[in-house]
Amino acid sequence: MEKEVKEEGRKSDIITQSKNWIKNKLAKWNSTENKIRICEKLGATKFQRVVFKAEEKKFKILKKICPNFIQHYDNWCNRKRDKLLKKYHSEENQRKIIEYYRSQKLLARKEWIREENRNYHMDQNNPMEFIEYLEWNKEIHQNGLKKNIITLPLLSAATICGFAPAIPFLMLEAGSTFINFQCVNIQNYNIYRFRQKEEKLKKLQDQKHKRDLKKYGEAAKIIGESLDKTTEIPSLEEIIDNIKTPEQLQQLRNLRQAILSTMVINDRIKESNIKGGKKYGRN
Repeated sequence: MEKEVKEEGRKSDIITQSKNWIKNKLAKWNSTENKIRICEKLGATKFQRVVFKAEEKKFKILKKICPNFIQHYDNWCNRKRDKLLKKYHSEENQRKIIEYYRSQKLLARKEWIREENRNYHMDQNNPMEFIEYLEWNKEIHQNGLKKNIITLPLLSAATICGFAPAIPFLMLEAGSTFINFQCVNIQNYNIYRFRQKEEKLKKLQDQKHKRDLKKYGEAAKIIGESLDKTTEIPSLEEIIDNIKTPEQLQQLRNLRQAILSTMVINDRIKESNIKGGKKYGRN
């Protein structure tokens, strides 16, 4: 009887140890660090360097062939905005529509000036908004992959059956599949890295916003008043016209100088990011 009890106890210990071993292995496999390593092995850092190089070329070419891009984009936003304003008449809806398209114009200007896409570069002033762009871009490429999964076998079958015109489309679809897969992998890589630092980033953002409110609170009021008076992005002259005190003028000057200084620093960091395939130092 005693032997049976000991044997049962030994079996129970073995089962418990096995369960703990499996749990530890699963925890290690599901850890953020391991997910990041898997993304790296799948080529995230290498392909991200390619993306940054392509991004750099894209803006240079776009600025050369379409120097008035921002003006065209503004006109497109205005048409979309005005169409929605005619459809929705409540004051609250109209305010949201105006704010949305004005923010899109500002984001386009930010990308145009800094020559980088918002879904690959984190804004150090507002890092918590970055995760939305990562998820948004990931979803776009996931939808592209779903299309590839359907189209690629059909084109492969057509090619095997001897339908020669399908060959170039098959090659294009294969390239599209590779790019979509790598872009999803990159964004997974960036999302995991962001989650690792999310709490710290949130704390830093709150601290910076408090400092900026103290340093530039009066300037922010002037900019806010200028925004309330127009559906467009107010010009510098319109903002200056709303200045009422010397303190507001000084804060506006300080804010402008801080932005220029940040742009200089960002340009240096951008060169480093392109070489290393990283993105967290930028903006």
